[in-house]
Amino acid sequence: MKYWPLFALAVVIAIVLIGIHSRREKRLQQKRDAVYQVALRSYSEVFKPGMSRSEVEDLLHARNKAFRQMCCVDIKKPMGVWDDLIKIAQEHPPWFCNEKNIYIAFQFAGTRPHASPPSAEPSDRLTAVTVYPHLEGCL
Repeated sequence: MKYWPLFALAVVIAIVLIGIHSRREKRLQQKRDAVYQVALRSYSEVFKPGMSRSEVEDLLHARNKAFRQMCCVDIKKPMGVWDDLIKIAQEHPPWFCNEKNIYIAFQFAGTRPHASPPSAEPSDRLTAVTVYPHLEGCL
């Protein structure tokens, strides 16, 4: 019983430290999000909806921007068309994933929206440019 006040003090200190850490992380995340929005604006000024995939990819190649393709960034749209992703940042992943990468996603619509397997046709049209956080290597 004589250690009860010491234990209570330790619990209070732990709660305060967790609160400080959480607030700090939230502020840092807001700063990172602001940087991602600046990157998004810079791409959105050049890449406009309606551009063809060949136009988008030619511009990316001309600017020496490496990109990868992935299906279905927007799960609300029909599957079947590859989207292009440019990695702009990497954050600390949750414990159950190996990576948390942040991408600028170029989302396309194709003439065959339900193709299986997904395709990347030069005539696909750009529908949106977005920031896309993606967890990778998860359990």
